[in-house]
Amino acid sequence: MKKLFFLFLLLVSGCIQTPFVDSRREAGSPYTVGESTPDRIAICYNRYSTNANEIIKMAQEACQKTNKEAAYDGHKYWSCRVFLPHRVYYRCQERPSDETEE
Repeated sequence: MKKLFFLFLLLVSGCIQTPFVDSRREAGSPYTVGESTPDRIAICYNRYSTNANEIIKMAQEACQKTNKEAAYDGHKYWSCRVFLPHRVYYRCQERPSDETEE
């Protein structure tokens, strides 16, 4: 019975993990080993515990670091972690200018 309880806790804790920008680095190295680059953001998520607005907000915040805006750039399914299995990509692109042409 105890084993079932701990298994249940493990499964529940895995379901409530938060999405993250996959910009992992090797210790002591300035280069990423994760999928993200300054121009293309990769976010790992679980579609059952994350809503689209949360992911878009994360991508916009990551792209704002380079003064750009996020634009959807694709998906990879079952390519990240066990409890955050899916990865969505956003390309950081130049912001449209506010000037209007005459």
